[in-house]
Amino acid sequence: MCLTSSLIFSPRCHLVSCLGTEFRKGAGVLDIVYESPFQLLTCGYDTFIRYWDLRICSRKCVMEWEEPHDSALYCIKTDKNHMIASGSSYYGVVRLWDKRQTRCLQMFQLAPTTSSPVYSLSFNTTHLYAALASVLFSLDFRATGSQSWK
Repeated sequence: MCLTSSLIFSPRCHLVSCLGTEFRKGAGVLDIVYESPFQLLTCGYDTFIRYWDLRICSRKCVMEWEEPHDSALYCIKTDKNHMIASGSSYYGVVRLWDKRQTRCLQMFQLAPTTSSPVYSLSFNTTHLYAALASVLFSLDFRATGSQSWK
């Protein structure tokens, strides 16, 4: 995840750290979410969500969660508290995770008949929105159904 060989720094910018060192080939990062200046989450092709705390260590993540069906993770969001939502590369799968646990809390398969990834998502305590190739899903956690717009 370090790009030092191709970076040109201005006098106002300098490289602080490279995150991680032992990733397997093809483990590219597809999304980064900052929770604070020192804490961030990453996800990507290698099917992992990683939680980094730069105050502790920049060479090793402090926690990681693996997508159980070996799908790349295109996007993640967090409520900056305990919850994480991730968007998978196949069938519009969105998973909800609790940072205090190692396994997924809940899965939503939004598009079982298409192989579209979840390109973007957003959520709060009452709603989740997920953008797929040709549809935008809206889930209302207070109601018993979901809506989609084409």
